[in-house]
Amino acid sequence: MKKLILLSSLSLLLVISLHAQKFGFKAGLNLSGVNSSTELQNYQTGELLPGLNGGIVFEFAPLKILGIRAEALFSQKGYSVNSNVTLDGTDAVINTSLTMNYLELPLLLRIKTGPLYFTAGPYFAYAVSGKDIASITIDGEKLAEELYSNYGQIPSNDVFKSGEFNGDNITYSRTDAGLNFGIGLKLLKFFAEARYGVGLANIENYNGIPSDEFTKNYTISISAGILIGK
Repeated sequence: MKKLILLSSLSLLLVISLHAQKFGFKAGLNLSGVNSSTELQNYQTGELLPGLNGGIVFEFAPLKILGIRAEALFSQKGYSVNSNVTLDGTDAVINTSLTMNYLELPLLLRIKTGPLYFTAGPYFAYAVSGKDIASITIDGEKLAEELYSNYGQIPSNDVFKSGEFNGDNITYSRTDAGLNFGIGLKLLKFFAEARYGVGLANIENYNGIPSDEFTKNYTISISAGILIGK
């Protein structure tokens, strides 16, 4: 099913790119986190995880106010959590972050009103890599990385090569899918936009938890770019 969705997304991107009246490039910033029913919801999420986005944009507009936009993007998503713990009788904070590097294919309906436009539509993404990073702070100072193993932590870890997240037995999905909603401003050939993406697919599974548990991406994206064409 996932392969079918991927092939369908690539086919639609190819068709729109061949018939596109405009094409261009965009780049910007992601601020991401996760909606989760697992133990993650009990941690202090604090700040959203920053990341990058950027790629190619194709646009086909059969009507002046109505168009279709297809994109092929590099997009970083993930989360950062803090947990307050006691290590050897001393209060400590463990910060753990997960960054997934996705190839993302959004397909969006675009409605234009003057210089403003609104977009909405699905996206499909495939994670080409993923990395978790941990840091331990005791009494305001970061612990030396060579001591992390004493507390069951790993400073840095490739989650797809190891198949786990910082010592926890977690299976990761490379695929993600969801919906994007956005608003933008276009002046001449240049545009700037803000977008909210909500994931509908579970990206990780813990051993031993009920099958109805979930962890799903959400992302706030801010980007700017240029469109060239008719």
